[in-house]
Amino acid sequence: MNSSSKTDMKQVFEHLEKIKIVEPNTNLYSQALHKLNRQNIIPIYWVKAAACIGILFISSEFYIFYNQKNNKQDNAEYVSITNNILYNE
Repeated sequence: MNSSSKTDMKQVFEHLEKIKIVEPNTNLYSQALHKLNRQNIIPIYWVKAAACIGILFISSEFYIFYNQKNNKQDNAEYVSITNNILYNE
């Protein structure tokens, strides 16, 4: 039995010796970097659209705030002033 196990092991080792080590292409790293640099994660038109929406939102907030401030000042002019002549000595 010992001799048969040795021959089985020899066959396994012979098969393992025949396996070739895989070597990657020398340009693989540069090709991968080139593809990553070329690929845009977010398209530029989406960034522009988001910036425009943000600017519109902020400007509308300023416009609403300014109009509310002016309306409060206009309402203050219409407040009647009471005259307390009866209490004048």
